[in-house]
Amino acid sequence: RRIYASTLNPDAILYRKKNQLIDYDERMAILLQTVRGNRHGRYFFPSVAGVGFSQNSLRWNPKIRREEGFLRIVWGLGTRAVDRVSHDYARLIALSHPQLRPETTAKAIRTYSQKYVDVIDLEDNQFKTLAISEVLPELINSNYPDLRYIVSVDRGDYFRSPISSTELQDQRKLVPTFDNLTRDDKFIKLMRTTLMRLEEQYERPVDIEFTVDIEPGYPDSSYRIHVLQCRPLSQREIEETVHIPGDMVEEDIIFSSHNLMPNGKIEGIRYIIFVNPIEYRRIPDHADRLELGRVISRLNHYFEGRSFIMMGPGRWGSVNIDLGVRVTYADIHNTKALVEIAVGSGEGTPILSYGTHFYQDLVESSIHAIPINLDDPRTKFDWSFFEDSENQLAKYLPDDGILLAILR
Repeated sequence: RRIYASTLNPDAILYRKKNQLIDYDERMAILLQTVRGNRHGRYFFPSVAGVGFSQNSLRWNPKIRREEGFLRIVWGLGTRAVDRVSHDYARLIALSHPQLRPETTAKAIRTYSQKYVDVIDLEDNQFKTLAISEVLPELINSNYPDLRYIVSVDRGDYFRSPISSTELQDQRKLVPTFDNLTRDDKFIKLMRTTLMRLEEQYERPVDIEFTVDIEPGYPDSSYRIHVLQCRPLSQREIEETVHIPGDMVEEDIIFSSHNLMPNGKIEGIRYIIFVNPIEYRRIPDHADRLELGRVISRLNHYFEGRSFIMMGPGRWGSVNIDLGVRVTYADIHNTKALVEIAVGSGEGTPILSYGTHFYQDLVESSIHAIPINLDDPRTKFDWSFFEDSENQLAKYLPDDGILLAILR
């Protein structure tokens, strides 16, 4: 009943309306699929799962080639790869340069590593999200064979692959990096070839959800991929190269960003809906934070048809309301850009959720997702512009003037 009723979900209806599908009969199907994975003690899960893209639209290094694709992988069930979860990160792999990480230091790799794993607990007959530290002891005791492909040993200033089974006994020093996978040309070639062949058959870029079985062999292991889902990616129109003037006056730059930027341009922006990321943290009441999301939804509908962008603490749409504004696609679908601001609390650059369903909803609606990391010394952010300009909130939504200190 819940699945059939989802055809009337506001997100689904607005998505169909925006893509000119509202006049078509929406027919819901239910597909039952075998969960891919293996039993390991009391837990059932695949060793590797994730999403893959035949075209990489966000590159964190100019060496990365767009046409060779991109992976977002996790250990365990792939739900952690497609959902925008809190305080956790998937491993991002550019298939043209698989060992070129977005993170460049041991501290960053440690921070942006996976901390939780989704499994089926066969004894309790339940889907569970568990801390990796809770799952590892049983796997180590049962000599889980794939662990060396998943983790690296934390040596403080650097990480290295485990050399012996003895090193795998100290779970406190094990960090999921997938480094042994990214170094294996067979795995990278398999994923790259899979995406390339699917793109050829679909005659357009695709994204897939998949799991991978690691099959032991001598002298090297082999891999078997299970494609769980494949769909064509909606491509924005190829936009002309944007030339940024080299003689811009520093005072004219409102904000800048240097990592994981999408391609394209937005012109004629008339309004900015700005949530002060510092004031947002100071909101003590959970209910007030939820109300902020409702006000943003009202502004989103008020300014329909006009050119505006939204800015605020990322990650927007996260299930953890402490990390960002609680919104769904229906609350932001009219904006031209969603600018997610990471500010000095260690949450890092929020666009690392690139590849989730939430992010794909933005891409399909031509909404540019832009990260700003205020801890990056290269970032320009004109606080005076946002704090000293006259706030127009009460003019458009008089009943919500109580939020003037937070929402501008």
